Amino acid sequence: MLIKEEMTPKERVQAFSKGEEIDRIVCVPDMGVTMTPFIGVKASEYYHSPQLMADLEIALFKRLRHDGASISTSLRGVAEAMGAKIGYPDHGISYLIEPAIKSVEEIESLKIIDPLKDGNLPVLIEAIKLTKNALMDEVDVGAAMSGPFSVAASVVGTENLLKWIIKCPEKVHTLMDIIAECNNRYIDEVSKLGVSIGFADPVSSTSLISPKQFREFSLPALKKNIDRIKEKTGSSPAIHICGKSKDIWKDVVNAGVSNFSIDDYEDLEEAKEIMGDRVVITGNVPPVDVMYEGTKEDIFNSVKECIRKGHDSKKGYVLSTGCQIPMNTPIEKVEMFMEAGRTYGKYPLKL
Repeated sequence: MLIKEEMTPKERVQAFSKGEEIDRIVCVPDMGVTMTPFIGVKASEYYHSPQLMADLEIALFKRLRHDGASISTSLRGVAEAMGAKIGYPDHGISYLIEPAIKSVEEIESLKIIDPLKDGNLPVLIEAIKLTKNALMDEVDVGAAMSGPFSVAASVVGTENLLKWIIKCPEKVHTLMDIIAECNNRYIDEVSKLGVSIGFADPVSSTSLISPKQFREFSLPALKKNIDRIKEKTGSSPAIHICGKSKDIWKDVVNAGVSNFSIDDYEDLEEAKEIMGDRVVITGNVPPVDVMYEGTKEDIFNSVKECIRKGHDSKKGYVLSTGCQIPMNTPIEKVEMFMEAGRTYGKYPLKL
């Protein structure tokens, strides 16, 4: 599909980041491995092939002309490099088979990773290079990774992690220090590629832990990673937290992110009021109820409502989905999302 617009996605995002005028609202649907059916490959093949990872991003961009491409570690990439066993199904996202350690006594035996050798990280680094080389003239390419608390959930198992933060908090602090350093090692390598870096951190959701637990166990390690990204890239990262997150918005913003992507469980107007004067707000068309199960009318109505709520946020607004678009969502649905973004997000807005 040939789409003619006033600006290229790269021009649009660069102008947006400088607070300059743009032709339409920035649109970045959350995709990745779940879109592998679009290029006719199995997810299990995609996860282990830098070329297939790049091929998917290139094919999606050519079809959609969205405003950002990205290669993700998935939630388990760094944990796998630390020793966790990960399953790679043919038609689904990766999952934890076995944590790297099963007892608190093993925490101090965890080794700091080498991103150029361990797990699937070398594949991801190569995929970022290939994607950037192919698309850099037209669209910004980024790298996504898990926040340290979400990494911890795969290193020790979510149930153990939630138990240990109550029973042996000091041991968990040690665990988080090790994981923060492992994340930093990956950040160090990826930053050499000249791409932006962002986080997905679902286990930090207040649907799983309390705000107090987030501040004690997740936030200090996350802050170390944010600081390293700023140091190495000169820019602040974006973050996406699944589920409920409103009670920790201010904490995360204070840690130094530049863009907060919220799940569709949360309200864009509240986000705008609480943190819109400090960070870009991103969100939050429902990925399941609207993108996967909805009609074209549902998608258009949801996009219009999101733009109505978010467009005047002080630091800016990016149209996206509330989380990753589910596996087997037809590409035509994502095209509808982009069409709606171009329809309702074109300046001057007519809502």
